[in-house]
Amino acid sequence: MHETESQVILNGSRDISFTMDLVCKDIGLFNEVANCGNLKLELAPIMEQIFNQGRERYGPRELSPNIIKRLEEAAGIDILAPGFPAEMTDDEPEEQGYEVRVKGLE
Repeated sequence: MHETESQVILNGSRDISFTMDLVCKDIGLFNEVANCGNLKLELAPIMEQIFNQGRERYGPRELSPNIIKRLEEAAGIDILAPGFPAEMTDDEPEEQGYEVRVKGLE
């Protein structure tokens, strides 16, 4: 994530074509799988809470990197830096995805 999204955050464009509602869905699914496997996670529930608050505050279709607005508003600053691209580029070859399975739930 640092190599990709942080660049468009620092540029200010924040456009990765992914929205708050999609992040909330993905994090929710991840936490659901963890809960089914009785995994005790520390950061994922906090991330879910942060993005749910972001979705409520900025709207479900807000670009997900704009979650940084929470920090900007709290600190009273804009988090920007020169020299970063306005959009992400992906020059890695496509790969087939992987199935995630939780032991004991198969």
